[in-house]
Amino acid sequence: MNRISFAKLKMWIKQELVLTIAILLGCLSSIYNTPHLYYIDWDVLCVLWALMVVVAGLKTVKFLDWTAVELLNRCHSYKQVVVALVSLTFVSSMFVTNDVALLTFVPLALVIGKTLKMDMPQVIILQTLAANLGSMFTPPGNPQNLFLYAHYGYSAMGFFKVMLVPTLLSIIYIGMIIYFQQNKALQLELPALTKPDRKLTGIYLALLLLNVGAVLHLLDKYIALAITAVAVLLVNRKLVKQVDYSLLLTFIGFFIFIGNISHTDIVSYLRDHILGSTEGTYLATLVSSQFISNVPAAMLLAGLTREADALLLGVNIGGLGTLIASMASVISYKLFAAEHPYQAGAYLRMFLFYNFVGLVLIGVATYLACIVNYSNYLDVSMFREMSEYLHW
Repeated sequence: MNRISFAKLKMWIKQELVLTIAILLGCLSSIYNTPHLYYIDWDVLCVLWALMVVVAGLKTVKFLDWTAVELLNRCHSYKQVVVALVSLTFVSSMFVTNDVALLTFVPLALVIGKTLKMDMPQVIILQTLAANLGSMFTPPGNPQNLFLYAHYGYSAMGFFKVMLVPTLLSIIYIGMIIYFQQNKALQLELPALTKPDRKLTGIYLALLLLNVGAVLHLLDKYIALAITAVAVLLVNRKLVKQVDYSLLLTFIGFFIFIGNISHTDIVSYLRDHILGSTEGTYLATLVSSQFISNVPAAMLLAGLTREADALLLGVNIGGLGTLIASMASVISYKLFAAEHPYQAGAYLRMFLFYNFVGLVLIGVATYLACIVNYSNYLDVSMFREMSEYLHW
């Protein structure tokens, strides 16, 4: 009996590895600092819950299955399927955030993999890369961009100018991975599925647009949450049980951990010794994102540095690397692990390989193209101003 219980616990930890880490970090950090409710970002949790329940609704009407068949009938090779899924995720993440893009298109990839009886971990990892890297180009692409855009008072053109180089590098990186994949023809003779119920599909798609609007600050998040909750309870209340509450608990655990460590001496050291320079801020955000994820890193470090561009670049590129570097990566991992629990370990190893290679290549190239040049510009500008002052 004990062996069976231990085996179940081991399997649960393997499936819920990120949640386990989040709980441990939250609990251990709470020993030294008293946690507070205001550490938790309730806006993020509300939007995430609403999106998950809406996606669950779309699954019940077989909307994703129907969409998968329609997409597959227009693709004639493996690479065409990969390009379609990855491109769709990359572009859409710029406008509906990386979380929404993954919540929408990773289930679609899983449906395609199930339909063709194909292993899809690499495709989903590429989708995760596409969501994290594509979303960094626009202010509404992800939560940290929205926060930093407002915090530092960026103009739209100024923001796009900073993020153009890493976005182009990201396209090259993802494109090279797909290019070197082996291609094979797909003999597709899939029968057309019955179209989903138009009324229910319309309701769920409207709720999806409603919550995307809330993410983009077109309306209040709590109003969108209330409308979504009422609509779901009226249409299909069973959807409430289909929400992945362990993912919400994972977010809560990390929020508590971030809140607890924000009062430590380490944070004071960062402010006084590292975050005063462009290079220091960039490297600090890359590293800190690996442990506390890029959204909390942006919120934590924004109040400690004036190096806006370096911070913006660091937290976005820092979304590569570990699984928790970007919480959007946790979403795709959870979705995959739920469908293929015995492949979760292999997925994680492949995920870390592609992410750390991307982190090094894109991170170093961006450092040389943006950070070093920017620092040199500052040095030349300051030298020129000093020379003019001395000459006067």
